[in-house]
Amino acid sequence: MVTRSIVASRTSGKTKKTAPGKSPKEKLVGVVYGEGCDTHCVRNTCLLLAQGGFQLKLVEISQVGKPGSLDGLDILVVGGGDDDDNRKDTREGRPDSDNHYGRGQRRALGKKGMRAIYQKVKMGLMYVGICAGAYLASAKQVHHGCDKGAENLRLCEVNIHKEEVFAGGVTGAVELLANSELDSRLRRVLRRAPQMRFDDSAVLSILDKERVQVLATYKRPVARGTLSLTVPRNAHGRLAYKGVHRYLSHEQDMVGRPAVVMSQLEQGKVLLFGPHPELHSMVPSKLPDRSARSVLKDLILHVANHSEAAPSVQAN
Repeated sequence: MVTRSIVASRTSGKTKKTAPGKSPKEKLVGVVYGEGCDTHCVRNTCLLLAQGGFQLKLVEISQVGKPGSLDGLDILVVGGGDDDDNRKDTREGRPDSDNHYGRGQRRALGKKGMRAIYQKVKMGLMYVGICAGAYLASAKQVHHGCDKGAENLRLCEVNIHKEEVFAGGVTGAVELLANSELDSRLRRVLRRAPQMRFDDSAVLSILDKERVQVLATYKRPVARGTLSLTVPRNAHGRLAYKGVHRYLSHEQDMVGRPAVVMSQLEQGKVLLFGPHPELHSMVPSKLPDRSARSVLKDLILHVANHSEAAPSVQAN
């Protein structure tokens, strides 16, 4: 099994190495890497969470289904990249030569890996999904390509709103609006990130309002001064369609829709980010601006320490 451990704690403002093992004040976080996982997302997530005092364990995605790979973890983070590879099959999207995420997260996990995550979350593992990781945790069903008929993890009762539009070559900075019903401390946490990076990110739709709590919605479309659009290509390498980019005809449709949600699947808590709290809103290789660097850590801690993230979803 390919795993690596990163252990760090903060003492008097200095980084101090500690022996492997979980202290009472730290939680062990598994960060998934490999096929379907963007390297900037993995790197920045590790940096931000290590600075926040978490212990980290890198878990190679193809190993998740092997016995023991998730043992001892309190939290599992699946970040950005691509949840599936059907854009290089018969669906619109990248041709093989541009498919730098390989098989995508779902197929890289395989049935055993998908089942391992689902069962561990039911038993109490907290799942954090960012962008593609949120897609993976949703109730999304595949309607095209070689995985036609497959369903994602459905750890949370959400689906993906107009994936063909908002995951069709749309990048830039997006502003979120904290749910006014949240307590003031949590609203302040979300406001530390005035903008997050949107990169073919998840615009969510709620399937069961009783079981999912919305933490933040999209306040506006992607900021025009930051917006970059590319038309996807089909399996033959030709542009998938002509004329105005689909996003421009639907951009107002993302306003007010969920961007950050939390829920619970039996004993396990689930936190999903549509956009990227771990990336700089304009330069994905950089960390977020200083004020926004604690948002990911603090939201994880809030959900992890909350007595119940939302009314529990009973597994079928």
